[in-house]
Amino acid sequence: MDECSRGRARRWLIVAVCQVVVFLGTVTTAMLVIAIPQIISTMGLGEDGQQWMVAGYALAYALMLVPGGRLGDVWRRRAVFVSSLVLSGVAATSAALAQTPVWLVLSVLVQGGALGVVSPQILGFFQQLFNKKERGRPYGLLGVAFAVALGSGPVLGGVLVDVSPENGWRLIFVANASIAFLAATLGFLLIPALTTPPDRFWWRRTDPVGVVLFVVGMVALWIPMVEETARTPVLWVLAPVGAVVLVGFVFWERSQANRGSPLVDLGLLRVRSYGLGALIAVLFGAYDALYYVLALYLQDGVGHSPLTTGLVMAPIAGGTAAGAVVGGRLAWRAGRRVVALGLLTSLVGLAAVTVGDLFLPTFDSPHSAALPLLFAGLGAGFVLSGLGSGLTNIPNQTVTMSQVPNTRAGSAAGMLHTGHRLGISAGIVGVSTALFATLDRTGGNWLAAFRTTLLIIAAFILVALLIALMDIVTRKEGQVR
Repeated sequence: MDECSRGRARRWLIVAVCQVVVFLGTVTTAMLVIAIPQIISTMGLGEDGQQWMVAGYALAYALMLVPGGRLGDVWRRRAVFVSSLVLSGVAATSAALAQTPVWLVLSVLVQGGALGVVSPQILGFFQQLFNKKERGRPYGLLGVAFAVALGSGPVLGGVLVDVSPENGWRLIFVANASIAFLAATLGFLLIPALTTPPDRFWWRRTDPVGVVLFVVGMVALWIPMVEETARTPVLWVLAPVGAVVLVGFVFWERSQANRGSPLVDLGLLRVRSYGLGALIAVLFGAYDALYYVLALYLQDGVGHSPLTTGLVMAPIAGGTAAGAVVGGRLAWRAGRRVVALGLLTSLVGLAAVTVGDLFLPTFDSPHSAALPLLFAGLGAGFVLSGLGSGLTNIPNQTVTMSQVPNTRAGSAAGMLHTGHRLGISAGIVGVSTALFATLDRTGGNWLAAFRTTLLIIAAFILVALLIALMDIVTRKEGQVR
């Protein structure tokens, strides 16, 4: 094999490693929500602790996306990629060994933050290894990894949790750590290192002040929402403090823009397609709270095993994969119209889930009779809602980025993904808070609580749909569809 052929083969091996990383980031969340009920019973994890784990993981991931991308740009991308994967593996190992809820939650937060740093490096590798005409195929392979993780995660999580009635959830973190260490090793061996040393003062270009302001502001706003049950005055003082810090962040980034090195380019929000698309991405992030709510409802509310729950949730992935393929092909031709179609399809799917929920079996129903009912009643709704998700996310990214100059594409993509992840975190916090509040108010009525959460998720999607329709109706001739 000549040198050119070896180089091409090496590129695709690197793509395979990146697929493993995308799989890891997605499957972690999918398996974690399945394990929550068992963690509650064995570790004494309370309502706040659950939100810290699931929503906190998404928040930590989101907060590290933009700083992680900047760090890879100004330092050594391979070093950032490998070291962050190692940190993720160490954090997952720590979670597997956790003896207290605080130990477990902190480990999960570190794991989420480390994977958030890894994610933007993948886009950087593709920019280095493939030209514009070649990038479609590796991006498509990442979509395959995402769909496989989304579909297999609940099932794999159910299998691992079922291994042991008390410690099965620990195997999930062992599996995560193994994948992270494997990907780090392969990345170190396959990804070429930069021969040019970084600038002596490279750290200044990471905008450390901006990073601190953004992280402190977001966390200060987020803590009162998660620690709602505490209701202490000190916690609620954090909310206005967080708002003030974020205002300071905006002013700081504007000053940095004049110097040419902002952490985020806030001027992008003035681009019509980008600003509206970013808002849709944030609102649609609430859809992902469906996985968390379903895992709790089907196990604690209906009484099914983790494996059964994973199987019931699997149809979402099939719909998402199909929607992503179709949406990707229609994005440039139909633009925002296919986004609106996806949002509408998700709403119809949630309505179908609600109708199917009326026929769900109760605690006394044997699983042999429950599975057909679950697939027939909830399965169709899951396929539709998943289809809507696929039709929404990829086309929305395409339309949102369509009017962004190439020189600002990196910052724009980082901001968009961060907004979506923050939407996921906020959605999980809001929806889970409503779930527990309804359970308290109704004396443990899971049916009422589940329907309440579906209505909240549907409300977020409805607002996003109205924004998409407004964009379609008011767009000018020649603007992106």
